[in-house]
Amino acid sequence: MPSIDGLLTVIDDNEERMIEALIEMLRIPAIGPENGGDGEFERARFIMEMLKDFGFEEVEMYDALDERVRLRQRPNIIAKKKGESERTVWVVTHMDTVPPGDLDAWMQPPFAPKVENGKVYGLGAEDNGQAIIASIFAAKAMLSLEESPKNSLGLAIVADEEAGSQKGIEFLIQEGVFGKDDIIYVPDFGSKEGDVIEIAEKTILWLRIMVDGKQTHASTPDEGINALKVGSQFLVFLLDQLNSMYGRRDTLFMPDRSTFEPTKRLMTVGNVNTVPGEDVFYIDIRLLPYYDPNNVIENAKKVARIFEDRSGARIEVGVEQLGKTGEPSPMEGEAIDTLKEAIKRVRGVDARSCGIGGGTCANIFRQHGFQAYAWETVEGMAHTPDEYCKVDNLVSDSKVFAQIFARLCYPDQFGE
Repeated sequence: MPSIDGLLTVIDDNEERMIEALIEMLRIPAIGPENGGDGEFERARFIMEMLKDFGFEEVEMYDALDERVRLRQRPNIIAKKKGESERTVWVVTHMDTVPPGDLDAWMQPPFAPKVENGKVYGLGAEDNGQAIIASIFAAKAMLSLEESPKNSLGLAIVADEEAGSQKGIEFLIQEGVFGKDDIIYVPDFGSKEGDVIEIAEKTILWLRIMVDGKQTHASTPDEGINALKVGSQFLVFLLDQLNSMYGRRDTLFMPDRSTFEPTKRLMTVGNVNTVPGEDVFYIDIRLLPYYDPNNVIENAKKVARIFEDRSGARIEVGVEQLGKTGEPSPMEGEAIDTLKEAIKRVRGVDARSCGIGGGTCANIFRQHGFQAYAWETVEGMAHTPDEYCKVDNLVSDSKVFAQIFARLCYPDQFGE
């Protein structure tokens, strides 16, 4: 009978191969068209070849049509080891990355990854390269077993996560890849200690505020309507109102309240001595799941009407994005208990449940009625210059996934 200790030793023995695979993958850009890239095709081809070399019996590419990229395809990879049951234990990761941003802020080129002081540096190393390689090697450790698994073992390595997942998870759900009885883990959120499991997310609401005033010379302000002044006064008042009206707290979430943050503001005028006639800005709202986002929108519009009457400006409140929260995944049960057991054994910590502001693929699953759990061990380097992942996190997370596969896909077949 194989043992869990023996399984974890297999992961340790593959550390160098895991580092090499991660470095080779990070050399290949995988930036979506929204951010000026040509998609994930080349990286997907590398991953497909690796999976086939490792001996996966079923590896398929699900291509979502996208006219914006050269090959008109956004690839999604599904690798499985079929079990006696169609019920599948999934680890879901994503290939795409955000762009590198200011290249001068990087100490080395973002697509020239390297290992230094126990860290793998490169764009996408932590988000989500670490999870891709960790999950692949965890699954690889199971492929040598002669016995068929009771439940099927699955990897979903998807496109388009950084820009909404329409060509990724949403597409795969529409294709019927996942079953409602499946167990789904999404390593795209975590903590440095690996002691936090995300089971819920807030509703994401982005408001676009457009203030239409009247432009004039700054020396004769009474002849115009200063859109910047009206917009600023409206913003401060609106934020006070929203924080007061939606002030409930819930310690499950981090932070424990709904948040209302002004973020992007467009340039008004290009010179100092002109009163601007237009002001456009955005508010990023992360709403606790008890509140209806449509109610927030209506209240923002009511405040806008008040300021229109006071100022003579026209204020339009629009929705830039709305992603409603799904039902939280259960805090108890086979899926989360198995994850907690694996984290305890590998990392030596007791993991707790939490909710976050969003948004991960886990919430998309929940929106469609699936249960999903987001977990990994991270240093918080995603979307930063000189992004890296710790080799220790790469290996330890792979051990956690391997133990999960052993417990859920091969119950009663592994000793200690």
